Amino acid sequence: MSDTHRLIIDRFEEDLAVVEVDGERFLEVPRWLLPDGAGEDDVIRVRRRAEGAGLVLELEVDAEATAEAREEARRLVEELRARDPGGDLVL
Repeated sequence: MSDTHRLIIDRFEEDLAVVEVDGERFLEVPRWLLPDGAGEDDVIRVRRRAEGAGLVLELEVDAEATAEAREEARRLVEELRARDPGGDLVL
């Protein structure tokens, strides 16, 4: 048994990290569970595999996926700004 999952670090709350799991839901995980140096918006690749009677989790920052996600977010913000007529909001 072996599979891969994707976490995106949304934010830190004291000793916890709030992560998006596979784009489906959010979970709180202990901060110590994440790779050293991982920060907000980083994409973490999680490999899960059986080993003997146990389970091994390998977590690493996916630098390429992180860069792609940040670029996509930047592009979306620019797209929204281009459609914004500016001025004050009138309710």
